[in-house]
Amino acid sequence: MFKDAQSKEKYKLFRLTWPIYIELLFFMMMGIADTLMLSQYSDLSVAAVGNANRIMAVFIVLMNAVGLGVGVLVSQFVGAKREQEAKAVMRAGLFGSFFIGISLTVIISLLAQQVFILIRTDATIFSDSLFYLRTVAIGIPFIAGIQAVSAGFKSFGKTKLVMVIIAATNMLNVVLNAFLIFGLGSFPELGVAGAAYATLFSKIVTFLIVLFFFKRYFVARLFLNSFKELFYYFPRVLRIGIPGALEHFSYQFMQVILLSFINTLGALALTTQIYVHNLMMPVLVFSLALAQGNQVIVGWLVGGKHIEDAYRRTIKTMRLAIVIVMSIVTIMAWQAPTLIGIFTDNEDIITMARQAMLVVIVLEIGRTSNLIVIQALRATGDVIYPVIIAVFSMFGVAITLAWWLGLRLEWGLLGIFIALAADECVRGILVLIRWLKRDWVGKKVIN
Repeated sequence: MFKDAQSKEKYKLFRLTWPIYIELLFFMMMGIADTLMLSQYSDLSVAAVGNANRIMAVFIVLMNAVGLGVGVLVSQFVGAKREQEAKAVMRAGLFGSFFIGISLTVIISLLAQQVFILIRTDATIFSDSLFYLRTVAIGIPFIAGIQAVSAGFKSFGKTKLVMVIIAATNMLNVVLNAFLIFGLGSFPELGVAGAAYATLFSKIVTFLIVLFFFKRYFVARLFLNSFKELFYYFPRVLRIGIPGALEHFSYQFMQVILLSFINTLGALALTTQIYVHNLMMPVLVFSLALAQGNQVIVGWLVGGKHIEDAYRRTIKTMRLAIVIVMSIVTIMAWQAPTLIGIFTDNEDIITMARQAMLVVIVLEIGRTSNLIVIQALRATGDVIYPVIIAVFSMFGVAITLAWWLGLRLEWGLLGIFIALAADECVRGILVLIRWLKRDWVGKKVIN
């Protein structure tokens, strides 16, 4: 009987995970497509958009608070067979996140120039970075709504629906990129501005499609009791989501500090970091997909009071992910010159990328275990511990080592990648100990 249950659980994991993988792959392929197209336009345009996207990520991460909270609450309500409450949480998350997103758009518009000055953005890319950031920031309310509703869809097990929506709208983004960056047909050649317009338009279209399916599958009247639900459920969403968002915010804030380090190394170092990051996206997507699929299942199991099944499911998922990721990244490191050659023929960039890729093997193993266990902890309601570990490791390990190795000892970009690998491994070990000790038991967030 136990073996049958475990087999069924394994089937659920892959049934949930493969659409999430495709969805995330399309989402991140948009960034790769931007980079590839812009690299054909100029290497400086790649650096400009990379700079802006790093700042944009800090603000989008604040919106993750709603998506994270919605995902955990909905999955536990579904596991407890309380679906009407789960739907109410989704409605509250949609309206609350959209209102917050409007505020963040205003903040970015006012502070963007000062932020780029603070991180010492090179003068050759300053104006393009500023324009791109201010343009795509208009889409933050729509991104916020997409995150909240998509998290609810996934927690209901509708991962295929999210996959189809994201895949279709990201293909739209890629097509618009081609026309607006290079000026195909009767369109003007806009370069970085074209990439910004394409991104904004695709996010608006994605939001409208998500809203359509939300109303179709989950609610007869979208605005029914919306404000009552907002005031009742949204504070609960934030109590769960804010700690997780703080962890993500700490990560993105760390990335901004590291970006300022890399900027002092020059535009070539920044461009190399962006190329390596984009090259590793399919691996990161795989880890994220397994982590999100496992999170949904853990939420169902905890909501249904199947604690031991949740514990074992997470251990099995982590083992599987580490074996696959280690194999893939090792092969990619071996073929690094060929793979980086897809983006550029600059020998200095290729040399720096080869060195970084060797360190990435260790980095991705640590990140995989870290992602899966932290998502599982969050699904149980254990949301404070990951934040404590994140702040300690990111600022005590990553930033300190990056400054010491990358700048003080002058190891450059290689030293910064070593610091990142150390951070991911430290966090991965600490959260795994937490899971094995079962300190998360009893932290369920629904009554």
